[in-house]
Parts: sequence; C-alpha cells; structure tokens
Amino acid sequence: MKEPGIHLIEHFHLQEINMDFMGYELEANDIFTFHHLIIPNCKKGPYEEWNGAILCGKTSHPYLHVIEQTDEDLFFLLTSEIMDENIKGHLDRDNLLRIRNLLMYFEEKYIDNHACNVKLKEEYFKRPSVDQILTKTRALKNK
Repeated sequence: MKEPGIHLIEHFHLQEINMDFMGYELEANDIFTFHHLIIPNCKKGPYEEWNGAILCGKTSHPYLHVIEQTDEDLFFLLTSEIMDENIKGHLDRDNLLRIRNLLMYFEEKYIDNHACNVKLKEEYFKRPSVDQILTKTRALKNK
C-alpha cells in the first residue's frame, strides 16, 4: 500500500482495533485496501489521504462496489458517511450507526426481496456491533 493509505491506517489505529472505515473486522488472509472517496480511481483520482478510506479487501470494499452498481444513491450516502469519518479523523459512533443502517436498508430492499442480481458473499453480512467497535477504540484511547 502507498504512503497515504499507510498514514490513514496509522492515524485511525486500524491495525490495533482491527477495523476499517465501514466497521468491518479484518479477517485472516485479508488486507486493508485504499478506497477512493471523492474522485474515483477510474477518473484518475489521487491517492491522497483526503481522497481515501481504508476498507477490507475481501468484504467491505467489494461490497461497497456492489452497492454502487445496484443503487448509486445509496452508494453516495455511504460514501458521505465514510468521508465524514475521514474529515473527523476517527471512527465515529454516529457515522458507524448510519453506515450500519444503510447497509441493513440495502439488504432489506435488494437481498431480502431478491432484487439484486449480483452474487453476494456471506462475508458481506458479518459485521461486529457498533458497540464492539467503540469498545475497541475506547480501549485504544485509554492506553
């Protein structure tokens, strides 16, 4: 990973809490990946901290792109929450709750009703509770 991505991982203490910007845990044999937030990679978006978020390569990152292909408005709402965390400089409870609610909305609208034609991995639905994430971040702050 390039330097801006490494800085985001360090600044957000993502290795210590084993979480990404969407609240997913980094599983064994997975990696953190850089997701372009404002100017997408396909439009030659810069690989800079202000334009990025760190997501898990096997779960949240591909899942976010599935959502982008299925419901662009919902993708932009999720991206807005992730951008807000980037601006705040930490994983925020309110943002994580809104991200969780948006993911649940997507799953109810498209998956429960079989309206999504994209094959989804079971891993996309394995998310720790927001309280688990916040417990990890609080413990880190108290060190």
